[in-house]
Amino acid sequence: MIGWEDSANDSKGDLFRWTEDYLERTTYEISCPVIRDQALAPEGKTGIIISTLLDYSLVKRISEAGDYEHYKEFCTQKIINVLEQSLFPGIQELVLFSICATPLTIEKETFNSEGAITGWSFTNKIMPSENRFKKITNAVQTPIPDVYQCGQWTFSPSGLPVSIVTGKLAADQVKKNLK
Repeated sequence: MIGWEDSANDSKGDLFRWTEDYLERTTYEISCPVIRDQALAPEGKTGIIISTLLDYSLVKRISEAGDYEHYKEFCTQKIINVLEQSLFPGIQELVLFSICATPLTIEKETFNSEGAITGWSFTNKIMPSENRFKKITNAVQTPIPDVYQCGQWTFSPSGLPVSIVTGKLAADQVKKNLK
């Protein structure tokens, strides 16, 4: 499969066709939070989160061309079609609503450069934060006594789950020190 950049000099239609081909061939991460917490959906209903990686520059180009909302709808429908034809026959009739987030969404909501989801390259020789899972509790420590840190950049790989985990770890540390 050729890269999207090779389609960029032609029409927006070529970029949509490239995306369609990509979404038919790529991998997806599928999660269902209701399995762990049934309170996350009304009784008899569920929600699924479907994620895949997409190049920021491609989405930015589509947005600059004025087709961002159409592109998000296109991608959402294509992903549902892929699932319909593979893992989840009948899913199209069951979808009540969908929300599509792109690298532009992540950039807007988190201020992460180009919609980055992990923060740093995994090829760095030295990580700028703690990156050993067994030592994640170290991520909240600072050189200042009784001052703790938390958030997406306190542990690598970074991101929203790290924000939640380090927030809990920092709160636990404060609570422990208050006793």
